[in-house]
Amino acid sequence: MDSLDLDQVMDEIIPRGDVRPPAPPPANLPARQRPRSNDDATAALDLVSQAAAAIKELEKQSVQAVARAHSAANAVREKLQRAEDRGDRAEAALRTSEAEAAELTAALLQTRKDLEALQSRLAVKHADLVAMEQRAAAAEKRANDAEAAVQRIVDAIRTQLPVKAE
Repeated sequence: MDSLDLDQVMDEIIPRGDVRPPAPPPANLPARQRPRSNDDATAALDLVSQAAAAIKELEKQSVQAVARAHSAANAVREKLQRAEDRGDRAEAALRTSEAEAAELTAALLQTRKDLEALQSRLAVKHADLVAMEQRAAAAEKRANDAEAAVQRIVDAIRTQLPVKAE
């Protein structure tokens, strides 16, 4: 039945508040589709029943669609929460890494300062060692010179003194 037929049937069964007489059936309808008074009520009730069943089915589908939408929304919410948790953990790890990097940088700078101080002290010690080696070489030369002078004196004394016979 198309919407024109439904409107006609509904107008005949349920008046709409205006005082119009029921619409006459179209002349081009076959005899089996022309409304009959007793069959009209049955047909209208059947249509109302079908409409009610269709509405119930639509409501059922709507409830299912809403449930699926809620389920999907809950799944998305859970995924979002997990993503936020992962983001929070990543941010915490980043802050920890940044703090550790800052500590390592500070330790590296301190180590570099310590190394420079040790190199400076080593340079001073090396200069001291070079100076000591030079003084030691000079002292050794003086000692050798003194020993040579003593040897010359001993030789001179031996040559000047008579040898005692034994």
